[in-house]
Parts: sequence; structure tokens; C-alpha cells
Amino acid sequence: MRLGERLRLRLAFGVLGLVPLFLTGWLGYLQVAQAGELPRDGRAPLRLEPATADRQAWRREVVPAPRGTIVDRNGSVLAIDCETYDVRALVAVPAKVGRTCESMRQWLDELAADFARAMVADPELADRGASLRGHLEQFRARLGAAFRIDELPQAGPVPDGHPRRADLRLCGDVDVLPVVEALREIGERRGSVTMHFLRTFRRSHPDRDATFGIVGHVATEWVEDPAGRQLRTHGVCGLESWAVLDGGQALARPFLRDGAGRPYFVGPLQAQPVPNVLHSTLDLDLQRAAVRELAQQAEAGAREGNVTIPKWGALVLVEIATGDVLAAASWHRGVARQEAAAFTPYQSLYEPGSIVKPLVFAYALEAGRLDWAHRFDCSPGGGDYRERIGGVGSRVVRDDHPCGVLTPHGILVNSSNIGAAYVGLQLDRDQWRDYMRFYGFGDSLGLQLPHERRGGTDARSFDASIPLRSFRRNSAISFSFGYEMQVTALHVARAYLRLFRGGDADLRVCRGVEIGGEWHPAPAASGQDRRLRPDVIERVHAAMVDVVSAEPGATGSHLHGRMLRESGIDLHGLVAGKTGTAASRIGIPGRGKVDVRNASFVGVLPAASPRWLAVCVLQKDDNARFYGGSYAAPPAVRLLLQCQNLEQRRQRHEEPRRVANGQVRDARGSPGDSGWGR
Repeated sequence: MRLGERLRLRLAFGVLGLVPLFLTGWLGYLQVAQAGELPRDGRAPLRLEPATADRQAWRREVVPAPRGTIVDRNGSVLAIDCETYDVRALVAVPAKVGRTCESMRQWLDELAADFARAMVADPELADRGASLRGHLEQFRARLGAAFRIDELPQAGPVPDGHPRRADLRLCGDVDVLPVVEALREIGERRGSVTMHFLRTFRRSHPDRDATFGIVGHVATEWVEDPAGRQLRTHGVCGLESWAVLDGGQALARPFLRDGAGRPYFVGPLQAQPVPNVLHSTLDLDLQRAAVRELAQQAEAGAREGNVTIPKWGALVLVEIATGDVLAAASWHRGVARQEAAAFTPYQSLYEPGSIVKPLVFAYALEAGRLDWAHRFDCSPGGGDYRERIGGVGSRVVRDDHPCGVLTPHGILVNSSNIGAAYVGLQLDRDQWRDYMRFYGFGDSLGLQLPHERRGGTDARSFDASIPLRSFRRNSAISFSFGYEMQVTALHVARAYLRLFRGGDADLRVCRGVEIGGEWHPAPAASGQDRRLRPDVIERVHAAMVDVVSAEPGATGSHLHGRMLRESGIDLHGLVAGKTGTAASRIGIPGRGKVDVRNASFVGVLPAASPRWLAVCVLQKDDNARFYGGSYAAPPAVRLLLQCQNLEQRRQRHEEPRRVANGQVRDARGSPGDSGWGR
């Protein structure tokens, strides 16, 4: 070997020998001089240690915690979280395809078609053709926007810098397995498309049409009605607003990525809690019946060219022994989606009219201000009228039909406003204030339902500056037959519950909750505070029984005759009730002051030993003849009869159920111990 060759070899090996020295020095500089850290702009230095490598490799999928479940009194699901996927796609146009505008357009169009076909893979899809066309149009628009197709030339090469990669959300709430598999197959078949399936939950309400108001919503949603108007549903409201249903902190599941960058899970969901269960008082079968009966009655008067149907209506059903709200229905005229309107049982206020008369008479009897055997001359020009009503001023009180001489029993049966005014004038201002407090008028229902309207009396009704004579001439007379006060249907239901159960009896919409599998019952209506005397309740109740009869002048005689003709049912002695009609003048946005008529009815069944209470109200915004006995009473009575029939059928076919914690619950639909008068 020549000398020059030896020198070159020595030089080469010498340089190679310097490489380890350089690497050793560089690593020493990083590990010692920089203390094992790499500086990063705007962030803390990166520690060069094994834990850092582990943290960069491990990932966590964050999954929102499920909300609690809502069930009715029989266990039927009213609201539940269903596991779904939110699907995203990372799309990279292949280099060969992305050379020309024509090939890129064609490739993206084929990809949109693949996505659309995957979305209609559900074998139970009703109209596959229409759905396919809709999805295809949607995916073409999304891909076109992501890759700026409109900016591409018609032909030729794709301009430099034009996007060839995009991350886009394909769809949400995917919970059909064939659709999930079809979307996964796209990612496996097309190497340039990476599919990501992010687990989440979708709130499902199986009977939304029947329970939209009382169960409520969990998110604000904009919808469009057939007229093209944008409507906004309520946000979190109804039972959905209860804190016990809050899903709490999000869940997490760890995963790693393999050598090809594909993620794989290395553990289950961490600390997955058992969702709480809210057991509502609703009976789904009766709730459906209430919605159906109310809608049929409200829409029955529609005539082409002459709108006679009501503006809104509410129908509620309550179990007297417990205060459980078994059904609460709402109806609004001209609203395509009822959830876009107020929920009338606890949000729409109205003047109740004559349905308060039994409440007034019961209070006056209890206070010793009414003699049940006294006979009142209810003629508008009679001596009692001149002395009692004329003696307080120029107030005019009229009846819908001549009444003559009546006892308090007869005043209730005939619903005489004049006779009711005689009774109301026997109460002083403090007693009227106590009357409102006893029955809960103007107080919250205490149901923890957002957007509740409390109503109550006019702000000046009990103003100390109002002279007593003026109070008697205006407020005392108006209160006697349900004017100068605002209520909701549920306020009326609670007032009658207190008539039968006592001054602290309240409604409830929750029977109990299961937290962590442990049952926590809700208190029932106790009714132990200031109970009315049994003889007071019996006298008023006997008059309510005769309201629904064929007796001449009885305001429920129309209802009695109608049910006898249509169903062959004699309601006298079966259903007790009170009709009410009020003509009011209210302000409506965009229309100013409008005359309205409120038709209402309160009924209990069985009449001999009341177990269920129904309240129905319908409001019309015109001056047409509109009475509680003709319009509001039929749906309430039909609902009461269905309630009784349903309970009897269930008791014949089902036994009491025993739940996991050993507690024995009533048979399906059974109201439990509903003994009246305890």
C-alpha cells in the first residue's frame, strides 16, 4: 500500500473516531449543561426523561358523563342518554389524484357518494332514496368548502398551495351499527381517509310529543315551523333541570398509537358512575291520554273560514292522597311544535272564574261566616241585593240565568255570582288575605320547575291605602267568583288538594330518586296543617256532586246529558265538579288589549270517596259563547274515567313489584293508600 493511501485511510478512520466523541459531548451538553431540558418558545422547557416519552405516547379519550334517567311511576323511560358517535374524517387527497383539477373533483365527488351511502346503511330507514340525495348534497357541500373546490380552475393542474388535506366533521348522533360499520369500512378501503369515532351521548325522549313540557329540554334548539318562522325551544327546563340529573365530570379512557399511527385502547372507561334515576309521578299512559283528550277538544270547534278554536289549553290530573301529578298536558293554537310554546299548566295565567266558589264557601264555613241553611235572595233587584251589594257602592253583579232564592248549596250548583258575592262580603280584608295564603294563590308551586308563573292578586288588592269600602266593593266581590286574580291550572289543582287534604298539602312531580342505586323517597302531601272540618268538606263536596247532574239550573247539566247520550254513563254521583267561565281583557304583544274568555272545570272521581282530581282550562281570544260546562268539562271527565278504568285493569293483571333494595312498590298505576278524609 502506497504512503498516500495509508494517510487517507488514517484520516478517514480518525474522522470516524471523532464522531463518538462528538456525540458524547453533545449528549453531555444536553444532559448536564442544559440539565436535561429542551427550551420551547412560550412554554416550559421539555424535560428529557422517560416519563416525558410516556406522556407523549399515551392519550386519553374524553367522554361526557351520562345524565340521569327519568322514568314514570311505572318505570317507563321518559328521558335517557343513549351512547352515540360523533364522526370526523381526516381526508388527504392522494398525490396522483391531486395533480389535475378534474381528477381531484371526481375523487372528492366519489368520496361524498361513499359517505352518503354509508349514512343510509340503516336497514330500517323509511325513505332511503330521499335520505341518500339529502346526504349526498350535504357531503358535497362540506367537502367542497373544505377543499375550496369553487376556487379551482375548470381544467389543468391543481395550483400550488391549494389545500389537499382537511379535517371535517361528518355527522353526530350516530348510533346505528350498520352505519358505523359502513363508515369504518371507508377508512379501511381508502388509505388516504382516516375516520375518527368520538364517543358521546345523545339525550333521547321516547315520548317527546306527550311529555315535551313537563319533562323538558336539555339544550336550546332552533327550529323552523311550516310558515318559515324561526322558533327557539326552551333551554334546560322541566324535570330535565333538576340537579340530580347532572352528568357530573367527564369520563376518560386511555389509548396508545401503534407504529402505523393507529390508536388502540389500553383500558376501560375510568370511574364510570351509575346514572341517577329520577322517578317522576307521571303515568305515561295517562299523560298520553291527557294530551290526546285536550287536543281533540281544543280542535273540535275548527270551521273553515271562521276560527273558533281556543288560543291555548291545559289539562292536569292529580292523585289526591299523595299530591302526585299523574298527567300535565298543554295545547296551543297554530304552533307546529308544541315545545316552542309555553307549557300552560304552570306558565299560562288566567282568571279562574267560578271554579273558586267551592274554595270560598269552604273557607267562609270554616271561619264561621256562613250559615249553610240560610236562604239568599239572588234576584238582581231583590232586597238582599240592594242591601248587601248596593250597600257598598255602584258595583253591578249579574248571573247568566235567573236564580231566585237559594241556599249556599244551591248557589254552588247554579253558580250564582250574586250569591257568591253575598258570601264573599262576609269576609274581611285579613280573612281574604288568609284565604289566598291557605290555598296558595300567588305562591310558588315548589315543584322546582323553571319559568314558573306565580300569578296572584292585583298589586293594589291588599294595599293598606285602599279604603275598606273600596276593597269590599271591588276586591271582595271579585274574589268571590274568581276575578282580580291570576292562576295557572296547577295552582287550581293545588288549591283543591288543600281543600281535601289541608293547608300544607302540595303537589309533587317526583316520587323519589335513585342515587348510586340507593332509593330516596320524596315526601307525599301530608295535609296536617289547618285541615278544614269534615262537615265543611262534606257540605261543599255534596254541592259539587249536584253540579254534575240533570238538576235544573245545574251548570254541569250539559255535561251530564252529553255523557249520558254519548256513552250511556250517568255522571251524577260518579263525578263531582265545578264549572267556571270568566271574561277578561288582557294585553297580547302586537295586538294590544284583547277580550278573552276562560272556560274551566274542576272534577274529582269517585264522587263518594275522591281519589283523583282533574283541572282543565281553555282560553279563547274572542267574545264567542264559551262555557266551562260545555268545553272544559268533557276532556277532564273523560280523563278521569280513563284513569279509573286503567287502574282497574292494572290491578286485575299485575301484582305489587319488589325492587332491588327490598322495597315493595304498588302495582302498576295503583295510587296507593288514597283514603279520603284522613
